[in-house]
Amino acid sequence: MSRLPAGFTSNALCSIQKVYQGLSLVHTPHEFWPYRPGLAHHLNPAIRISILDSSFNPPTLAHLALINSRPSDGPSDQATASDTDYDARLLLLSVSNPDKTLKPADASYIQRLQMMYLLSLNVSANHSPSSPSESHLSSNTAIAVINAPTFVSKSAVLLPFLRTRLASLRRPLITATNDIPTIPHPKLIFLMGYDTLVRVFSARYYASEHEAMRLLRNFLSPGAEDCRVVCAHRTSPPNTRTFEDATENNMLDITKEFIRGERIYLIDIGEDEQTFSSSEVRTKIVAGNNDWRHLVTNFVADYLVENQLYVSDTQSM
Repeated sequence: MSRLPAGFTSNALCSIQKVYQGLSLVHTPHEFWPYRPGLAHHLNPAIRISILDSSFNPPTLAHLALINSRPSDGPSDQATASDTDYDARLLLLSVSNPDKTLKPADASYIQRLQMMYLLSLNVSANHSPSSPSESHLSSNTAIAVINAPTFVSKSAVLLPFLRTRLASLRRPLITATNDIPTIPHPKLIFLMGYDTLVRVFSARYYASEHEAMRLLRNFLSPGAEDCRVVCAHRTSPPNTRTFEDATENNMLDITKEFIRGERIYLIDIGEDEQTFSSSEVRTKIVAGNNDWRHLVTNFVADYLVENQLYVSDTQSM
């Protein structure tokens, strides 16, 4: 793809090969990520990073709406009037998913990473960029792969990785600017859809219910890892179970505890976007139904056509 930066695909391949060690960055918009571009010398004690972890098979406008969300959409203490955007964003692809395995008809991990980059070109910044590449820089969006099956295990990998990276980047910045040293720490905000939130609080993904509660409290409590979850509302047709109904009875109390404490926050991403899904795109393409382009960005749509993704051997787009 001409829109992919030089070396992106080879770096993505190397990242996938290395990710079994934990986490590997595939692409950063500039060398000082996750510090903000142009503000790298402003060493805030906390770096707020929104993280969208998904299978991206393919990325849709629902993914874009989630990664485009702002701190002001979430908990009240996440933003001030003068600081209404995250410091950095991360699109994250996991190669270990307890619910999904790579199927022959699916996009490969390399293709998903390429589409994630194309999606990142449409992530908006606080100001109006003059080009997609400028938007990509201003929105401060990176791409990574991770080998961790649950969100609590993703956090356990991400936090030490980011602490080490922030500390290593801080030293040359301080030398160059003569700033007083600070100790930056990452604050992670995980963005997700309703179905993913239900899985986060499902005891079957943990060794036991007791272990699930222990890990989730460590994951979300201010005195521990201090992560947050921002979840998109979804349109619920009649007879669809509510979140409370879908959550296992014994896990419901801890879920409500974190919702009341604004460690979990529900947002609206758009009446149409909240209904979009990757499976709908794949189903329409497999069926030869051309009514799928409105579900994805133009860059991703062009990529799907160019690479004939999800098309059977007997059809072409």
